[in-house]
Amino acid sequence: MQSVIGGDVLKIRVPQDRQYLLFVVKTEDGEVSNVRFSNTDNTPIKIDFSDLDIHIIYDPDTEITSLGEFEYVTKIDGGYEIFGDFGIIWVFCDYCSPKL
Repeated sequence: MQSVIGGDVLKIRVPQDRQYLLFVVKTEDGEVSNVRFSNTDNTPIKIDFSDLDIHIIYDPDTEITSLGEFEYVTKIDGGYEIFGDFGIIWVFCDYCSPKL
């Protein structure tokens, strides 16, 4: 997970069946990585938001347009807290890839 921290979020996706939450992140070394949160038994995940603010951000230093920085992920009771320029997302599931 450390390789994607500080990267730029290019996409956030949750399918209608809520099987997963996916972030596509461009890392500081230029690689594009998928960060996925799901349940190992394929049951739907639960998601809660705080201060959600998704918009395009242009960084003139890197000349990259993104949804903001993927700042950190931490384990919480029953899931994960994801924090970035887009706000705070709590996803209640038992698996993340890459692992914390």
